[in-house]
Amino acid sequence: MIEEYGVVVEVSDTYAWIKTQRQSSCGHCSSSSGCGTATLAQVLGQKYNEIRVMNHLQVQVGDHVVIGLEEQALVRSSLLLYLLPLLTLFTAAVAVESLASIGLFAADERYSLLGGLLGFVGGLLGVRWWSQRLADDSRYQPVLLKTLP
Repeated sequence: MIEEYGVVVEVSDTYAWIKTQRQSSCGHCSSSSGCGTATLAQVLGQKYNEIRVMNHLQVQVGDHVVIGLEEQALVRSSLLLYLLPLLTLFTAAVAVESLASIGLFAADERYSLLGGLLGFVGGLLGVRWWSQRLADDSRYQPVLLKTLP
C-alpha cells in the first residue's frame, strides 16, 4: 500500500477532502544537490493536491490523516494511461501503412502520420472512457488508513 500524509480541509456526509503536499521522489537523498529532479522541484515550489476519500473514520476539518492506495491500482492505471495511446498510435500507423502497401492508399508517409495521430487521439479517448468507468471502483480509490495525533 502506498501511503501519504495529509490534512483534512473539507468534510461532507460521505467524503472528506484531504490536502497533501507533492514531494520530489529524490528530494531527501544524499545526492540531492546534484539531482536534476530535486532542483526542478525547488524551482517549481511546493505544490498541493486535494484528494477525495470516503470518510469512514468520521474525520473532522484540521485532522492529520494517513491515506493509502493499493500499488496494483497505481500500476494498472499507469499502464493504461501510458501504454494504450502508444499502442493505438503504432497500431493505426502500421495499419494505414499496410493498407497503402496493398494499394488502398497512395504510398505516402503523410497517411501513416495521420493514421498514427488518429490512433493516438483514439487511445486518449479510450483512456478517458476507461477512467470514467473506474472512477467509482473502490479498488482504484484512495482510502483513509488512520488519523494522527
